[in-house]
Amino acid sequence: MECTKYLNMISTYVDEEAPSLERQVLEKHFASCPSCRGELTRQLALKDMIKTSFERTVDIDMSGDIMSMIRQQQPKTVVKKVSFMKKMSVFAAAAAAVFVLAMAAIMTLGTEDTQIAGNEKLEEYVIEHVGAGVIDFNGELATVNLEK
Repeated sequence: MECTKYLNMISTYVDEEAPSLERQVLEKHFASCPSCRGELTRQLALKDMIKTSFERTVDIDMSGDIMSMIRQQQPKTVVKKVSFMKKMSVFAAAAAAVFVLAMAAIMTLGTEDTQIAGNEKLEEYVIEHVGAGVIDFNGELATVNLEK
């Protein structure tokens, strides 16, 4: 395989870095070898593609175009209707809260003044119900056991 050494020199030939004697030898070989001539054609085409890709001008400031495309693709705002069940659940929660507050108000209003609440009322109750039958009760109450 004599072509192996020529294939290794093709890239220096394409990059125009090969010395003149080497260039002459390669050109003579390309005339007689279709395989190496095909490789030379492929590498020259690749070099041309790379060169033309850098020659294009590109608008770097594309932010305006991108933003206008984003604005065009944004969906229009949709107003969602609140479902009937959601409305009813909010109404039921509000009604339950009002009911609880009303029951608490009724329960506090229903307490009578005659209920035992505090030491003075307790002392009056004990004196009234227990103290009448006890002989040495002096009217002062230290502790009372209310368990049955």
